[in-house]
This record gives sequence, structure tokens and C-alpha cells, in this order.
Amino acid sequence: MSADILFLPVSGPRGASSRYRIFQFLPAIEAAGYSHRIHLPPTGPGQGLGRIVTAWRDQRAIRKLAALAQLSFVQKRLLPERLVAALARSGRLMFDFDDAIFTSPTGDRSVHASRRVERRLQAVLAAADVVLTGNRYLAEYSAPYARHVTVLPTVVDTDRYPARQHGSRDRPVIGWIGHSVNHPYLAAMQPLLQRLAATQKFSLLIVSDKDLLLPGIEVENRRWSEATEVADILDMDIGIMPMPDDPWSRGKCGLKALQYMAAGVPVVCAAVGANVDIVRNGIDGFAASGEADWQEGLGELCASAELRAAMGTSARARVAAEYSIRSATPILLQQIESTIGSGSIEKPKGD
Repeated sequence: MSADILFLPVSGPRGASSRYRIFQFLPAIEAAGYSHRIHLPPTGPGQGLGRIVTAWRDQRAIRKLAALAQLSFVQKRLLPERLVAALARSGRLMFDFDDAIFTSPTGDRSVHASRRVERRLQAVLAAADVVLTGNRYLAEYSAPYARHVTVLPTVVDTDRYPARQHGSRDRPVIGWIGHSVNHPYLAAMQPLLQRLAATQKFSLLIVSDKDLLLPGIEVENRRWSEATEVADILDMDIGIMPMPDDPWSRGKCGLKALQYMAAGVPVVCAAVGANVDIVRNGIDGFAASGEADWQEGLGELCASAELRAAMGTSARARVAAEYSIRSATPILLQQIESTIGSGSIEKPKGD
């Protein structure tokens, strides 16, 4: 069965990256008149010979499906160079990524793995008619290899998020939402939060897949689920997004901050990567460049419900205007239309 677009996401809709970069746009893509097929990567590819056979079958299926599509849309998958070349020959090719996949969170890839990642990434960047990146940092990395690069920020569906009604509370709730792989970022804040607790009353709400206990701080752990994440965020007075300033973090696209802000929750975040573009310091919340900034921003927001309300209102308006499905859909559809309609596009100056 043919389709206008073959989507090759890195995961199904339960994976945040694919959910926010592909699946949430599908209704708009369908409404624009494009048919599509989705081919997910194999699960449990196995070991040894089984792994080789699974990969071969998957690549054969991709080739057959791509031959029936006008556009192959590869989302963050680093496919073998020969397969990428085949996709480019069979039709138009788009590549989308929202993480610094040229490195790793811990930077501990082997030399062999690093070279393979670099080789595959540079091959797909060079072959793609259009490269979509989640932020400027990733666009700057792509520019030397790609013909056409467009920043498509990660966005949220603002219709899912009612506005938080801020009122005076004896113990404001500082909130964090995310996967336990990022718990070390939050745990590193324990001394700072302990010092804050000496002058301000607050509790810490952690929404994740595992519990995290921080002695000296009143912590409530809740299990994350897509069904309850909005309600959990609406229980927060302040949202936080700590992370180190390293190559992996600079590639992140600020999803936590966007979720807080969409709900009218002011944010205090590390001034790293896309965060400095998303959060207007002192307007939507605080972008903290050091421990003193964190202490001051959290202290001011804990002390003033009026400040939380004012910054939350600004934050919500900011996301609606610049980081929502409504703002991003025309960008994505224009790139798809240009790519399918006129083939390969020359890279515009200053893009």
C-alpha cells in the first residue's frame, strides 16, 4: 500500500521523542491531505545471528515501503549508510533529531561506536533534502554537512494544559518531572535545596518512573503516566529543570520547561541549550547560570504567590505563541510541501 510519507520514528508513541516530534503532528498532516505509513524499529532484536537477521529483515521492509512513498521521514534513527543512500534514491528524504546523538549522556562510547555514530549521522545529514533540528545547537552541528537545515522546536499541545491558578500557600510545591535516568541532575541539587529549606517552606514533588529520596527535604514521589502528567504539573507552583552544561545537555530541547510553562507554572532552569531561548529570564521564570541564581530564583518564587502568578501567565503566553502545535505545524507542513513538491531544496543563507 503506497503512502505520501513513510515515517521511520525511533520509537512508538510512548517514547517522548517520537511522540512530540511525529505522532502529535499526524492529525494535522492527515488534515493537510497527506497519507502516511509508520514503520517502527524492531523490538528485541536479539543477539548474534538473530540480531543480524532481524536487522536485514527490517532494512528490506524499509526499502520496500520507501519505494512506495514520495518522502521518507527518518526520526533520529541512525540507519546504515547504504540504506540511507537507497532512501535518498527512491524519493525525497527528511531527517529529524532532537538530541545530541553525536555524543552520549556520559561520553563513554567506545572509539568504534563513536566512529560508527559519526559516520552514519554525517551520511544521513548529507543525503537528506531537509534536516529538522530541535534547537539551534543541533542546527549548528548539522550545517557543515546538510544542504538545508530548519529549526523545528519541540512543542506541546497547549490545549491539554489548563492554566494553573496560583494562590497563597503556606508551603509552595517545587516540581520536577522526568525519567529516572536524569535523577542525578536533581540529586545534585540536594545541598542547594537544603539551604533553601532553612529560609523557605516548600515541598518537592517528583514525578518519575522511580522514587528519589533527598534527606533533609520534604519529598513526594509520584509515578509518571501520560494520563496523569498534566494533573501532576498543575499541582506544582514552580517547575525546575536542572542539568549540567555539557554537549549532551546542550542538545536537549527544553521539554520539561515547556510543559511547566504551558500549564502556567513558572520555571527555574539551567541556562543551557534551548532553555535560554525558551525561558525569558525574569519574565517567564529564571534561567540560572550558577548556584546563586538558583537560590535567588527559587527563593523569590517561593516567597511570592503574586510573582508566581505573573510569571506563570507570561510563560503560558510564551509557549502558546512560540512553542505550541499551532505555531510549529505550519513550519513542518511547509517543509513537507516544499520537499515533496519541488524536490531537493538549496540551503538558504542564514537558515
